Amino acid sequence: MMQEHDNEGVRFRQIAEITNDYTPPADGCNTYKVTFAMLQEFEQDLHLHIHLENNILFPAAEKLESEFC
Repeated sequence: MMQEHDNEGVRFRQIAEITNDYTPPADGCNTYKVTFAMLQEFEQDLHLHIHLENNILFPAAEKLESEFC
């Protein structure tokens, strides 16, 4: 799972780079603007999800596993 999290981090850094940090072109239509905003929100949600798994869920699961094995 940790490798998958790292891979997604790389993927979204690339997306942010090619979208100029989710900045739509000045002449972009509303759909373009909404899509970029939703993509940026998804990235933020993904970072929170990864943080919760890496720093809360996984350590707790490892602790439980060590107690029962």
